[in-house]
Amino acid sequence: MTSCDDKEEGILLLRAIDGDAEAFHQLWKAHHAVAMAAALRLCHHPSMAEDITQGAFLLAWRGLSRFQPGNRFRPWLMRILYRHALDVMERGRVYQQPVSLEALSAYERLINEQALENEDLQERVAAREIVRQALAQLPEDQRRVIALRYGADLTEADISQVLNWPVGTVKSRLHRARERLRDLLEAERS
Repeated sequence: MTSCDDKEEGILLLRAIDGDAEAFHQLWKAHHAVAMAAALRLCHHPSMAEDITQGAFLLAWRGLSRFQPGNRFRPWLMRILYRHALDVMERGRVYQQPVSLEALSAYERLINEQALENEDLQERVAAREIVRQALAQLPEDQRRVIALRYGADLTEADISQVLNWPVGTVKSRLHRARERLRDLLEAERS
């Protein structure tokens, strides 16, 4: 199962809250790719992103008793992932290899399976590298909202919950991030 509807997810959550490890595994399958993509966008290191993702799922499993049934799982998981990512990155772990374009592309393919077939692969690779470099130039708060909006596919309200920021702050930082990315990408084209 790569995704599940709200009703199916609600049933899986109730089973998982009752201790059903297989139900939680189904939730993991449905949300792992998105969580990994968000972690990669936050830290830019594959091994660190994997550690963050695994840690976030472990924390979610342990914290299921605090999950409020009726809420959506992904925003709750992304809040855990985001906070765990900050903890991991603040500990100053040094990871040898920054994220490669191939690794980022692999996780993006899991999320965006409908790639344009007529587009030249070399042009796509070059375009992704340009976008990755532009994202790396954003201030950390802007990178966070971009990662959660486009990497984790969260709404502005969900991002507000994850980051514990007012919705207006999320909107303004998202707006600034998009404008800064647009400027960086236009400068690259010039």
